[in-house]
Amino acid sequence: MAQELMAIGKGIKGALLALFAPDAKAAERTIEFFTAQIRNPNIRKAYARAASEFAAWCAEHGMVTLGQVRPVHISAYIEGLQHKIAEPSVKLHLAAIRCCLTGWSSAR
Repeated sequence: MAQELMAIGKGIKGALLALFAPDAKAAERTIEFFTAQIRNPNIRKAYARAASEFAAWCAEHGMVTLGQVRPVHISAYIEGLQHKIAEPSVKLHLAAIRCCLTGWSSAR
């Protein structure tokens, strides 16, 4: 089963796994969350990409664990996106972040 999850999770980038999955068990839960909770493959890819970009942004700003991420950080990230991408894309990013945070905390 772990090999199947990793094959599905190949599209989920390292930054996302580093932030949301600091160990192998958490990585498996994160990949399971993406595959079991998000059934549409296009939405799964879009959310994985958005969450990966957020995780990369967090890493650039010195946040390497979820415990370091605060609502103000998410707000700053979204505020920055509003100047770069269209509103529907910003909403997708926010939905992906919420989805990941909610899914991750309930999977623990």
